[in-house]
This record gives sequence, C-alpha cells and structure tokens, in this order.
Amino acid sequence: MKYLLGAFLFLLLIGINPAVFAQQSKSSGNGSKAINLGSTAATVDTIAFRSTAMKKQMKAVIIRPAAKPPAGGFPVVYLLHGFGGNFAQWITKVPALPALAEEYGCVIVCPDGGRMTLYFDNPLDSAYHFESYFLQELIPYVESNYAVSRKRDYRAVAGLSMGGFGAFFFASRRPDKFAAAVSLSGAMNVDKLAKYSNKARSGVDSTCCSIQWKQFVEKDSVALSMECGIDDYLIGANRDMHRLLVQSNVPHDYTERPGKHDWLYWENAIPYQLLFLRRYWNDRLKN
Repeated sequence: MKYLLGAFLFLLLIGINPAVFAQQSKSSGNGSKAINLGSTAATVDTIAFRSTAMKKQMKAVIIRPAAKPPAGGFPVVYLLHGFGGNFAQWITKVPALPALAEEYGCVIVCPDGGRMTLYFDNPLDSAYHFESYFLQELIPYVESNYAVSRKRDYRAVAGLSMGGFGAFFFASRRPDKFAAAVSLSGAMNVDKLAKYSNKARSGVDSTCCSIQWKQFVEKDSVALSMECGIDDYLIGANRDMHRLLVQSNVPHDYTERPGKHDWLYWENAIPYQLLFLRRYWNDRLKN
C-alpha cells in the first residue's frame, strides 16, 4: 500500500495524471513463439524465475534474432515499459519488434517493472527493489542463457515514459554497466520527486530515485538519445532536460516529432532509436 501511494504521489507531483498512464496498456502474455519474418524467424521467449530482490516470480520477454550471433555475442537492449504496463506490453503493442531485432542485429529484453512502475529500489517498500533485481539478477540471467555480449559497449537501456526515466536513471547510476541510454517521451522532471522524498520522509536519501545528471558530464560517459512528441504533455520536461544537457556540454541526440503520449508515437519512434544504437555499436566495432 505504501508503494502504491508513493507511486501515485510521484506522478502527481511531476505533473502527470496517473489515469492517463493507466490507459497505456492492460496486456499480458506467456510462453514462447517464433515470429515469421519472411526468410528469417525471430524467437520471442517469455522467461520467469523467482527474484530475491522483488520477493516474487518475475517475467520478461526476450527477443532473439534468428541470425547467427557474432563472435562476441549480440548487442543487447533492455527495453522498459511505462506506468501501468508489464513485460509483454512492448511486444503486444509493437508486433514489428522481432523484425527490428533482426534488422538491427540485437537481442531485446523487456522486463516487468510492475503496474506502478518506478524502476528504483523503493526505500519505503522492501518488496520493490527493482534496481537490484535488474542489475543483480536479470542481466546475469540473460548473459548466462543467451548469446549476448557481456561488454559494456554493447549493453544499452531504453524505455518509454516512466521507462524513459528508468533508462536514464540506470545509465546515470551505473555508467560502468550501460554504454547507451534512450528515452522516448520520458518522465524526466525528477526534481519534484526529490522534494517529495525529503519532505514526506525525513531521512530518506532522495538520490535513490533520481537521475544522476552529473554522471553524464564525464567525457564519453554514455551515449544518450531522447525524443518526445510535440503534443505530449511531457514535452516541457523533455525540453528542460535537453537544455540542461546542452548547458552542461553533454553530447546527446534530441528529437521532437509530431505526436502525443501514445503507442502510435512510440511504435513510430522505436525504429529510429534502434538505428541510433546500431550506429553506436558499429562505431564501437571500428575502434
């Protein structure tokens, strides 16, 4: 209950209506299937194991190309959903995702952040330590069971809405783990969250749930890309973060396109962001 209340307060304080987020998806899925793509077939797996950090069974969708993996393994993208979503949301809403995994030569992993998605270790709820699950359990599982690279240069994190926040959060907290981060329509205004944490819970360290922007100032720290629809209610927060990065001389891609905070926009945007990552990986291969 404390977690649910905290999640709703967080969304309200950054100017987001939780009811809007709740409409993003009510999809779910299980099992494993092959998606036919003409001459190739990408495999879509649903994996599940009990998480010590989350204290329950956790699921994830893993999309693996049919092509033979390169010598060092495929690059991997951890693709986060938004508030109110689940592990199956991306593959349900964007059925072309397996074809994109084939085209850009990468494994795509879609974790389950829960209905009240925050992505950090909640200091008020011992049963929601997603950051620990993600870094200490899910990534090692993927790297032990799939032909993915274990090198930082070929590990990226991306997401939409609250997942966009999560992507930049993880990349800023662990730049040693992630070489690239992508935010689509991200909930990037985290200052109010820090204020809420300090005022509402004296003694709670707000750095547990904030993007560490200063980490991106380091030269060649993390390759960043962010974008937002011009009719999205989060456009202001994204423009603010873009200006912050420019003022701090942090290299990044920033794009605004026609669109709202909806799946029509994200379905159109994700191929561009996977292309951004593919170009980054190709540059790494040259060096």
